[in-house]
Amino acid sequence: MLVLALLVPAEALAIEYEVFIDVDTEEELYDLYITDQISEDTFNTLVELRRRGIDLNEAGREQLYSLPNLNYDDVDAILAYREEAGVIHAPGDLAAAGVISREKLASLLTFIQAHDKRQKLTATHGWVRYQTAWSQEDRTIPPMTLQARITTLRQLTIGAAGLVTRQRPGSPVWDPSREAMVAPEMTPRVNVPKYFVQWDTDRFGVIAGSYRIGFGQRLTFDSTNRYTPNGFYLDDAVYRPTDLGVRCRESAGEQPSSPCSGAAGSTYGTKDFRWRDSQRGVAIGAKHVSLPVGWLQLYGFGSWQTKQIYQYEIFDNNVCDDPRSSDEVCSAPDVFVSREGQSQLAPASTHKFQTLPNMYDEFLAGGNFSWFYDRRTHVGVTGYGATALWRVEGPDLDFQEWSSTPFGGSWGAIGADMAWGRGWSDLGVEVARSFDSMKVVTGPDSDYGGGGYAGIIRQTSTWGSNELELSARYYDKAYANPYAGPIAQADEFDGNRARDEAGGRIRYGGRVADRLDLRALTDVWVQPSEGSPKMLTYVRGDVDVNKWFRPGLWLQYRNVDLRPNSQVGCIDDGGDLDQPPTGEQGDPTYRSGCLAEVGQITTRFGFRTLKGKLSITAQYQHEFIDDPGVDRLRQDSATTVIVRANPVKSFRIAARLRYLFEDVADNTRFEQSAWAYFDLSYVFNRMFSIRTRYDLFIWLDERASTLSRIPSPEHRLRLELEARF
Repeated sequence: MLVLALLVPAEALAIEYEVFIDVDTEEELYDLYITDQISEDTFNTLVELRRRGIDLNEAGREQLYSLPNLNYDDVDAILAYREEAGVIHAPGDLAAAGVISREKLASLLTFIQAHDKRQKLTATHGWVRYQTAWSQEDRTIPPMTLQARITTLRQLTIGAAGLVTRQRPGSPVWDPSREAMVAPEMTPRVNVPKYFVQWDTDRFGVIAGSYRIGFGQRLTFDSTNRYTPNGFYLDDAVYRPTDLGVRCRESAGEQPSSPCSGAAGSTYGTKDFRWRDSQRGVAIGAKHVSLPVGWLQLYGFGSWQTKQIYQYEIFDNNVCDDPRSSDEVCSAPDVFVSREGQSQLAPASTHKFQTLPNMYDEFLAGGNFSWFYDRRTHVGVTGYGATALWRVEGPDLDFQEWSSTPFGGSWGAIGADMAWGRGWSDLGVEVARSFDSMKVVTGPDSDYGGGGYAGIIRQTSTWGSNELELSARYYDKAYANPYAGPIAQADEFDGNRARDEAGGRIRYGGRVADRLDLRALTDVWVQPSEGSPKMLTYVRGDVDVNKWFRPGLWLQYRNVDLRPNSQVGCIDDGGDLDQPPTGEQGDPTYRSGCLAEVGQITTRFGFRTLKGKLSITAQYQHEFIDDPGVDRLRQDSATTVIVRANPVKSFRIAARLRYLFEDVADNTRFEQSAWAYFDLSYVFNRMFSIRTRYDLFIWLDERASTLSRIPSPEHRLRLELEARF
């Protein structure tokens, strides 16, 4: 076994903010993610937090606690100040009154706002943002996204997000002669996946359109990515690509050879901007119905969301009774390519590794009822039910067993949660029961079906700038709830993280001696159906030696099977944003491969000079990997240097260089690359900003796929325009 170090950053479902978050722009969040300083879940949460913004005059305790770098003491101090002052006129008021430190406030400014409730009714503000990207092998119009949001009448917010995509097929239909689906070829298309109208006050709220919602410990229902959600949140998040994608995604099908043979299958272009499907419908909340003792909270929500799905995530009930069968007929039906002007009888190729749009409608309804004794103590009940109506007429489509959504028909869950808080202690508990229509399988390989039970308990102790969290969890093998988002590790059981898992973890975060920012976590868990104990632990420390020098040392370790002389199991995160856990060509990626044991050591040096106008961060990361696919100890390394300058108030410069070498003993197995970018942004009169970025990506390894890759090196450009009013 390895003695030292740690792993690929854990992608647990709950957000622990692995480092002190100090960013000003969304670009800096991407840097934190790319350099493995934060996990994908943390990244998603912070992007959505920044785009929505937390209103200091409206947010409750749970919303404020979702902000990075704050503990419960900070949150309660903000609420106490707001209650005493009546209104927070500007975020700076919190530091001036000594509510939180200036350092913490500075780190939060990009995530918060303070709209005065007493402003004129006609006061209006908002923003419009346009983004596009390009690389040298693009042959059509570039991908684009346009987002807008406006707030007026104090409480009314309207927003939308539209995209131009080029790498998505059209909506599939069924071809009975082929007994397969047919979908139009990839071509530029306009998509408007996000739009909403919201009226939200501290006592009542309603939203129509795209939204996310969650409650309690996120066990029964949550789609928010927030650590402690309580209610609905607008959703207009769009994600930009960080790498190029293969331009041709077709197999031979009925043709003698694939259109992607030769150079066509090795040519890469700019990926489309992406989004994640959320809820689309109406949510209504009565947040504060006064009672003689405490108050009631009532939420009702409904959704009719047209969803996309990865093409191999479905099967046809007409030819397969149960997707858990090993029978080949349970595989996904083919999806043939239809081209404009081509006869339907002509031999056609098939789509591969595609996310198919407009495949089914998810109908969902749910509600939450809670009684609050005070803002730290409550009991509540949450429940929901959902079903899927497939839009492709002809086959009887359903979800594969490894899909996060249960197959067989309707599904849902009901649960009860409670919270209690006094002084330094906050306790949260939730228990839930899921329901589904999956066939029950009995016998020695008794699978699941009909639903299961789950529970979680979380206790948080806060003193000063320190926070200690203890939690325990149990999720039954049959708890197939796609909307469960509690604390859970990255390994999955048939598409769900919060399933077939029992474990406990301890997490600490705080500032020691007003110099050391320390984050530590130990999580031990087991998949009861598998029986192998697993562990993740890390310690991350960054020290403010003085005003300009901040070094850090991070150690991490993960083992997916703690049993002696055992080497089973894989780190399988299932991917995100409707993407497969493999590369676009179907090859295993670094994060989805079988990594039995991983250790990681990271050293960091941060420099801030010229009164904060120039910052330099240098980071070196080394991994020791017990990879069953390699007959020796595998070692990976990554070196990153980030430079940021703010020579004048409105002008920012950023540059990054990363050198990555996976498996340093063999240049023919995994990736070796150098990636540099240069980013310029300027703000005109605080109202209009322009950002341009150039990336140079050089592939250095000698894999066959790399040697045939086009283009190499890669040149990428990106443009972002934003107007605020």
